[in-house]
Amino acid sequence: MASDQIKRTGGSTQDGSQVISFHPMLRGDRFCWERAILDRDVVGMLRSARAVLLPQTVSRELYFLCRNLCPRIFPNYDFRFQWEGKIGDAMLFWTFQAPHPKTWIFPRIESLTGNHPEMEQTKRLPDYPFVLKGATGGEGRQTYLIRNEQDLKKALDVLKHLEWQGMPGFVIQEYISGLKRDLRVVVVGQTIKSYWRINPNGFHKNLAMGGEVDTASDPELRTLGMEMVKDLCLKTGINLAGFDLVFPEGGGGPLFLEINYTFGRTGLGGSDAFYSLLNSEVQHWLDNARDKG
Repeated sequence: MASDQIKRTGGSTQDGSQVISFHPMLRGDRFCWERAILDRDVVGMLRSARAVLLPQTVSRELYFLCRNLCPRIFPNYDFRFQWEGKIGDAMLFWTFQAPHPKTWIFPRIESLTGNHPEMEQTKRLPDYPFVLKGATGGEGRQTYLIRNEQDLKKALDVLKHLEWQGMPGFVIQEYISGLKRDLRVVVVGQTIKSYWRINPNGFHKNLAMGGEVDTASDPELRTLGMEMVKDLCLKTGINLAGFDLVFPEGGGGPLFLEINYTFGRTGLGGSDAFYSLLNSEVQHWLDNARDKG
């Protein structure tokens, strides 16, 4: 981005350093469009910036450019880009010993279907039904309930095309039966909110797939889920994400299913409510950063 492509959005800070915002809804001293041209003028601004604010759609490359040039970045996406997608979620859960359904990672379709002597993963898979998730996708896309070989073939056919497009990999998880809902826990800065996503007649609980929001039921379980998420965020530094958890019948929960770094806002009261919360939390984060020098 050339200098004339930088729009002023606020006053300079007391110490002369600036807050650079790439997020159109977050106020900074200067605004930079994340899709505009980058040049050394922008790099110079980032080196001297007090803080940088980034959108949820930020690319991996821009994130780490900002991360390496400025010590204070919001949001913290270190683990998002270190371990991306559903495969990355599993690696994070393993690393931090977060309870989750038994999971197998497959780097390629060949890892499941290949006949090499060292590739005998099928002998270790759960019995049908199980859940298969592509490495990418959201709102229930690339997530399949596999009940038989025909379901598996259909899912692998879709994933094969994604692999050809440079998006390989998938995970298989044990199926938790009897679930009529899951718990979405959203972290925005230091605020944690939760709500149930209910779909008694469907496998997918996502609102985009027909799920409904319940913000009132079983507050003690919601509190338990939020405490687990809070603990994981303290360990990882994650401060803007939606976590999906389930409570199996008969106890044994909650279990983490996945992490969503972009997520719907309906359960939070809509976009206006979300951006109001986000602005408040970012301002609180900036105030803390200023206090720490």
